[in-house]
Amino acid sequence: MMKHTTTVLGLAAIIAVAGCATPVRKPSQTGFLSDYSRLQEFDENHLVFDSGKLGDYSQFIIEPVRMLYSQPEGERKFTEKELQELRAYVETRVGDALAKDDGYQLVDVPGPETATIRVGITDVDGSIGALNLLIYTKITGAGLGGASMEGEFVDSVTGEQIAAAVRWGSGSRILRAGLTHTGDAKILFNRWAKDFRQRVDEAHGR
Repeated sequence: MMKHTTTVLGLAAIIAVAGCATPVRKPSQTGFLSDYSRLQEFDENHLVFDSGKLGDYSQFIIEPVRMLYSQPEGERKFTEKELQELRAYVETRVGDALAKDDGYQLVDVPGPETATIRVGITDVDGSIGALNLLIYTKITGAGLGGASMEGEFVDSVTGEQIAAAVRWGSGSRILRAGLTHTGDAKILFNRWAKDFRQRVDEAHGR
């Protein structure tokens, strides 16, 4: 009985601490995007600009994803390795989403009908790994991490902004993010990469 009580109290303490975590909120402009002036609210976690020209592009260059997030001094939540792995993860997910099912060609050289995709990670909120193993704490939101990003499609030759988005949010209350600090951020970026593909498909009438 004593062991059970200690476990319950310990779990309650973890949940209380998790409840104090600051969720990722609407980010400030970082200067990463070539133009912010035409962004419009899509929903409560998403700003978007669409020139209507994305359907003119069938080849894509993916720039190395930029890590624009910097940890406050004295409040380091992540190792440099974790942040670099997250950057590489986002780059891979975007490429995989676009190329999936013989989708779109990924190239390295600018040219006609070729757009460059630029993505910057602007914030990362760490998952609390111990709570990611428990479905009832995930459902309440305890332990959830999150992220925010800025991204745009630009003409690979002229640099004209074709489409852009700013997104932010928390991870999934259903999917388990595992024990890593970046698990929920990865869930978000995987979802957003799929949205990239869906947006390109829509522009091509697919």
